[in-house]
Amino acid sequence: MDLLFAAVAAVKETVPAVVSRRRTAGVLTWALLHQIESEVLAELAASGAHSPRILSMLRAPAVLGYPKDDRPVSFDGHEFVPPVLGAIDDAWRRVN
Repeated sequence: MDLLFAAVAAVKETVPAVVSRRRTAGVLTWALLHQIESEVLAELAASGAHSPRILSMLRAPAVLGYPKDDRPVSFDGHEFVPPVLGAIDDAWRRVN
């Protein structure tokens, strides 16, 4: 469990820099959210500090059916928000 907590902490450290690079988009859309998610996880994978298995646990599972279109992100009605998506949404709102 410590490995998972360490990976979540790394996500929270990495997300603000990735979000700041994407701020020119103006609105956080589902498509952009998933792009940022991929960037964050790629950076963490490149660091070699976290196993692919742990990182996959932080990714939004396809079974949850999160949209991938250009509508603005809203987690209303979603019972579970994966750690990476939640961190991105939080960081995006803080910068506004």
